Amino acid sequence: MAWSRRDLFTIPNGLTLARLVMTPWVVKRLHDDPRTWPLTAVFAFSDNFDGILARAGETRPRLARLGFRTSEFGRKADPLTDKVFTAAVVGAGMRNGVVPKSLGAASLAQKAVVSAVTVWNESHGAEIAVSRVGKRSEFATNIAYGLLFIATSLPPEQRRVVRPIATAVGVAGVAAASYAGYTYWREGHVAMQGS
Repeated sequence: MAWSRRDLFTIPNGLTLARLVMTPWVVKRLHDDPRTWPLTAVFAFSDNFDGILARAGETRPRLARLGFRTSEFGRKADPLTDKVFTAAVVGAGMRNGVVPKSLGAASLAQKAVVSAVTVWNESHGAEIAVSRVGKRSEFATNIAYGLLFIATSLPPEQRRVVRPIATAVGVAGVAAASYAGYTYWREGHVAMQGS
């Protein structure tokens, strides 16, 4: 698919690409010292800004002309950037012992399968919107990872309480996200048969 200059050169796309380029540096710091999680948290929350900036142009034409607008490229690049960042954080956490290896492996496998289903659906002309379950389960899983990293800064007695709770939330999030992935596959299969 070829994108126009107008579609590519937007402020939100610039922010998305900056997050993608900066991901290795942020994750390396997190890998080397899990207590640098506040930097990673700020970086993760910056994901909200590209959507806010893109939608600003929908109601203000002057801002849209300045590059504050939605784009098809951004619609595809933002989720990819999020997946790369989250996978890198999970990998760093597994490597330094913050994220339990079984939870991290299950989460990475789930993300890979959902990404493959999404690519398969879109390559066959079936675009499936992210479901509420999908969004909430990803949010729960990401919060669980955040809590696991935050626990590295807590005293041992608090860490012993927070880690099992965060791990349970992460497991529930991965299970729900897996179900959402199955529904994406099923809806894509139905859409392809109907066309």
